[in-house]
Amino acid sequence: MRFIIILSLFFLSFNAAQAQQFNNFSLEVGGGAHFPFNPKDSKDQTSLSNYISMKQFQVSGRYMFNEKIGLKGQYAYFYFQDKENHLNKSAMHKVTLEAVYNLGNALNFNYAFQERFTLLLHGGAGISFLKPKESYDFEKIGNLQLGITPMVKISNQVAFYMDVTPVLNLMQHYSYGGELLNADYKAQSGFFLNANAGFVFYLGSRNQHADWY
Repeated sequence: MRFIIILSLFFLSFNAAQAQQFNNFSLEVGGGAHFPFNPKDSKDQTSLSNYISMKQFQVSGRYMFNEKIGLKGQYAYFYFQDKENHLNKSAMHKVTLEAVYNLGNALNFNYAFQERFTLLLHGGAGISFLKPKESYDFEKIGNLQLGITPMVKISNQVAFYMDVTPVLNLMQHYSYGGELLNADYKAQSGFFLNANAGFVFYLGSRNQHADWY
């Protein structure tokens, strides 16, 4: 029964999108830097600033139901490595689902800035897969995030974006250097800031996307 309801809602939203005069889908591709704040391995006196790097990228698919509200699914990859000791390292794959709200459209930013600038607010939850050093297993970590995305329209098909997103890891057992944080396997919360930039590619046959309609 639940599946039928979800399927019905999907078809209703699809039919509504067909009647609209703008495109709904977009693809985002970018990369940037990450800034870890915690947890810190008490056995490792290395500053977490050693793990700040540009070794990350992400790709997202976004669907706007109307000019203000949408959903975004995202895959992101992060590589943490100690600048002074390259043996201390970990890799993280993160998948999230977020709600998106077009603040620029809601506040008429598009008109004030000649329809070239807008601002997206996004937030949601997901799961990360952290691979510690010298391990073949991935730790599964639930996470929450909330970010803001300024965008500049280049053409009807492309926009440039910048994004700042704090990420909260709910239960993390390994440090960014790949070490077990606690011998008793007690989890800690983790937190890092993700800053990146890239391009939005608008998909569809109509001239305008919902971001700029």
